Amino acid sequence: MSKKRIFLIDFDRTISNEDSTEVLLETHNPEFKKDLRKRYKAGKVTIRQFIKEGLSSLNITKDEYIKTLQEKVTIDESFKDFVKSGLEFRIVSAGSRLNVQGSLLGYGIDLPDEKIISNDLKFDGNKITVENLFLDKEKIYGVDKKEAVEKFKKQGYEVIYVGDGPSDYRAMEVADFVLVRKGTRAVKFCSENGINFREFESFSEILKTF
Repeated sequence: MSKKRIFLIDFDRTISNEDSTEVLLETHNPEFKKDLRKRYKAGKVTIRQFIKEGLSSLNITKDEYIKTLQEKVTIDESFKDFVKSGLEFRIVSAGSRLNVQGSLLGYGIDLPDEKIISNDLKFDGNKITVENLFLDKEKIYGVDKKEAVEKFKKQGYEVIYVGDGPSDYRAMEVADFVLVRKGTRAVKFCSENGINFREFESFSEILKTF
């Protein structure tokens, strides 16, 4: 009997075309974004700190937050067909669950909380707090994507990991197979580390294969 299969899929720049946190910052706090990116590129800020500092710097309500995502974050539209296909999946994101849900709502995709492994946001008027529900031991990424892969493997799943960048690397090392968004940093990482992977350009390609 063949193994049950699950896809664990990164969100920012894998499903979406832009980084949703950066879109929010560019829209509502561009000067802070410039400084935060500079510190991140210099290695002074981790991915987790980038998300925490960035999102908590936004002085907006939950409604404004969701409206920005719906209006400004675009996705690979063939992901809609992937959702409808019945293939089992979870989205694993170092951003936030609301970033994922808010962006996808703009395309008529309404995902329940349990489909998304990510950080939680609490809103108190205009004040935003980021809660790391799936924190990695190193506290670098904010979400332990490797642990997510290992959890499903222990449950007897064949895990196919879909991603594009640094927050995905540790998960890619332990997945059964990896799909990498074409032309992204993860291509080099997988090639250099002997990881079994294939590049893809859209989710319609993935549907044709699986």
